Amino acid sequence: MPNRPDISTAPSAPPDYHIGEELRARRIARGETPEQIAKALKIRTSYINAIEQLEPSALPSIGYALGYVRGYAAYVGLDGAQAVARYKTDSAVPEDLGRRKMPHFVPKTKVRLPRGLLSALTVLGCAGVLTIWYAGSVPTEAAPEALSEVLDEAAYAPPSLPEDQSILTLKAVAPSWVQVTDATGRPVMSRIMVTGETWSTDKERLTLSARDGAAIELYKGRERLGAFGEKGVAFAGKPLAPSTLAPAPEDTPLEATPLEDMTPISTE
Repeated sequence: MPNRPDISTAPSAPPDYHIGEELRARRIARGETPEQIAKALKIRTSYINAIEQLEPSALPSIGYALGYVRGYAAYVGLDGAQAVARYKTDSAVPEDLGRRKMPHFVPKTKVRLPRGLLSALTVLGCAGVLTIWYAGSVPTEAAPEALSEVLDEAAYAPPSLPEDQSILTLKAVAPSWVQVTDATGRPVMSRIMVTGETWSTDKERLTLSARDGAAIELYKGRERLGAFGEKGVAFAGKPLAPSTLAPAPEDTPLEATPLEDMTPISTE
């Protein structure tokens, strides 16, 4: 056995120091260097430094490392078994040294994701991308035709009218305000008729007023008789009868009059 200097006056390290610092404090108190300790224990100087700095990765296998710690502790006057136990504890949580005896100390734990979670998330992500791609590639139904286009076609299509020749029908080929009054001047119908809209009656002695004379055509039964006036020209109090029709080219589309201009005209 190597000669051991007197250690009766060797100070102990503070109780919260790890075992490596305790051994280092004992070595310095004895006035020895790491090289001297390594030579006395017949091990490498790097192992002495690794023990003092608590770096298990710089030491050989755990069996040899614990033997070196035991020998180092015995050499400087510490209990070898206790030193080995402290080394095991201190090397497990070196970042929390100094808090081991505090009531609130809780060793840090690492959060580990369940095995296979990353693969499952990858599969779900791919499924989501495919779903979005498929939804965007499915052909959608064509949007309904614009209302104005439908009404324009209806304006020049054969109207669904009664065959009875005693029934007169008003048909709008363009939007226009229209009012029909009876013999007493009471309005029978008063509204803005949109393109393609019809209104029928079998009453006599009615009068007609409109914002656009060319926008309103008259039918007798299913026979088209013509329009009541010129395009854009308003009229009031015309008898609702074929005799008041104005000559106009047939099947000539009319430009729609803006709705905001279709204010009722005075029939006085």
